Amino acid sequence: MMDRPPIPCRAATLCVCGAISEHTGGDYLSFPDLHRGSAYPVLPSPRLPVSDLPYPFQNDDPLSPGVLATYASAIRDEEIEHACVFDEHGTLLERLTGERMRIQFGHRALFCLTNTIFLHNHPRGSSFSLADIETACVFEMRSMMVVAGRGLDILMPPIEEAYFSRKLLRDIVGCYRIRSSAQSLSQRFEPNDGIWNYIAMDLSLRFWKMRLL
Repeated sequence: MMDRPPIPCRAATLCVCGAISEHTGGDYLSFPDLHRGSAYPVLPSPRLPVSDLPYPFQNDDPLSPGVLATYASAIRDEEIEHACVFDEHGTLLERLTGERMRIQFGHRALFCLTNTIFLHNHPRGSSFSLADIETACVFEMRSMMVVAGRGLDILMPPIEEAYFSRKLLRDIVGCYRIRSSAQSLSQRFEPNDGIWNYIAMDLSLRFWKMRLL
């Protein structure tokens, strides 16, 4: 019995594309859209109500929403980055002044960052950067906050974890890359604050957005 000749590569490619086209109504999906699957669906915003903020952010706590708003409003319109570092109970430890795009930590600051609450501004009005998340995880912070435009974004680890960790950093970076790959090319070159909604839901991070007046 003679073997059938192999199908040329081009024909095989057309068969695969034809199957995709038939399944999707004629529009080819990009690779990320085709392979994201149900693990990374488009989800509603997981932002939590400010009333659900835990200690020390509740009313009458050291960093109640009103106190947070005061600190955030003071640095909101600055043209360079500023930060306020609090201990895990909400006591102010340090004020830091940086540059347009970053804050560099001196030796004194490095010693006081572990297990802290870190509040800073982004002069361009964007939300968290991966550098922010790396800082939170390396120093095992309790919370990372950024003043983004007219709002204060507050991120905390999952409820069963008291602090960010290096393991969580790997998960967040991996999730960020997958979520980013599913965006259009134009979106990748623009600040995309909405991506943190999805990452928070994917990894059970606690995420709040508090409006500043």
